[in-house]
Amino acid sequence: MNILNLLKKKLLLNLLKKKLLGYKSSSESYINYLQKKGVKVGKGIEIFRPFHTDIDMQNPHLLTIGDYVQMTGPVTILTHDYSWSVLKRKYDGEILGNQRETIIGNNVFIGWGATILGGSKIGDNTIIGANSVVSGKIKGNSVYAGNPAKYLMSLEEYYLKRKSLQLKEAVNYVRKYESRFKKIPSEEELDEYFFLFRDNNKDGLFSKKLQLMGNYEDSLKCLKEHKKTFDNYDAFLKFAAQKNEKF
Repeated sequence: MNILNLLKKKLLLNLLKKKLLGYKSSSESYINYLQKKGVKVGKGIEIFRPFHTDIDMQNPHLLTIGDYVQMTGPVTILTHDYSWSVLKRKYDGEILGNQRETIIGNNVFIGWGATILGGSKIGDNTIIGANSVVSGKIKGNSVYAGNPAKYLMSLEEYYLKRKSLQLKEAVNYVRKYESRFKKIPSEEELDEYFFLFRDNNKDGLFSKKLQLMGNYEDSLKCLKEHKKTFDNYDAFLKFAAQKNEKF
């Protein structure tokens, strides 16, 4: 099958997907739909499971989603609570509405299966763990998780934690890859740990990761200026081969 036929097939599949799934067929189409409905939406947003993500459209004017929000999906975001229906039945038909503004700040990660309840306000630079239920005010530069979501640590603490685990995780990645596939992973496959053995991207091997979150130049500068742990990938592999299972 030549390239032209492959492109035609891909286009046909995308059209079919859009026909069947509508605005939930892709992250881009979902975001466009939100904007058209009146949701205030920032740039760099990614909805990784658009078909399984539910964003409340009853009150689009009450929902704000900031820049570079990553929703791993399935995620639920609400601006209302219909539980007042029970009160209406119990207390003589009185209607006590519950529609509140929901705000998601800039640079926020929302983990798999999380629910953001109406009235929640999530600060900038915040991580929401998988299956969390968020309610009320979530302060920025923090990590929250649980049901209900509770503060776990500052973003600075999480940064230091992740930084301290890079070498151990990279070594384990190589060891498990070799055990499973009976071969050594290519350098490109270590695309989350290349700061350990790289200080440049002249071959463009890791451009995709460097471009994530819209700050390519910052990442490239950091790569050039940081002190790498190993001279090259081969040196890292030699180190990994010498480490035992308890490393």
